[in-house]
Amino acid sequence: MTAEVREHPYFPAPGVTLHDDGVRIESYRREDTEVRLLYIAPGAGVRGDESRREAHVGMVIRGEISATVGDVTKLMKPEHDVYVAPPGIELSAVNTSSAETILLEIRRCKAGESYPAPSGYFLEPLESRKFVKMDVTFFLADWIELMVADIPGGGEMPYHKHSHEQIGTCLDGRYEMTVEGSRHELQFGATYFCGSQEGHGAANPNESLARSLNIFIPPRYHRVPQQEAEQESR
Repeated sequence: MTAEVREHPYFPAPGVTLHDDGVRIESYRREDTEVRLLYIAPGAGVRGDESRREAHVGMVIRGEISATVGDVTKLMKPEHDVYVAPPGIELSAVNTSSAETILLEIRRCKAGESYPAPSGYFLEPLESRKFVKMDVTFFLADWIELMVADIPGGGEMPYHKHSHEQIGTCLDGRYEMTVEGSRHELQFGATYFCGSQEGHGAANPNESLARSLNIFIPPRYHRVPQQEAEQESR
């Protein structure tokens, strides 16, 4: 069963799908990109269609899951492991634990783009450091970069613009996000979409910490060698 919703371009409301096998999906979409939160009951699983055109990128938010991409299987821990599955590559995941698992998955299919996979299909944290007074951790593939950020009480990311697409999901707590003058309070699972050169900023006016996952297409803070060569040739 699917609940239909009307979407806003920057802060879409989720479509919700309930499956009989114990999986509930919240889906946020803008144009060619979808962010899904999958609530997977113990013993339940999900499988990607090998004929699919989209690239899939997944991170466990809570719990753990056994994921297989191609011929590689990995037990994914929360906010530590990320799979990158190109179009047409076998993908499946099963919750082998005794508790519910929440999997965040990005799906993208945009004309003219390619979605190469890292060696072994899985990523681990590339770097953790301080960034504008926030603790951040990065994950990097050729075409996408993920940044998990802790936003302290009173902390903020000043309003700015850049050429990359940016997508963000609240992982814990709550904070205020502004895109092109439209401001929303984000709580767990709420997702925003920010296109190239669309102004945006974030602020946590609360006392407690908030956490967010920020997605950059193409990578913004860590450029892969191919990107650097392309920049130098322009």
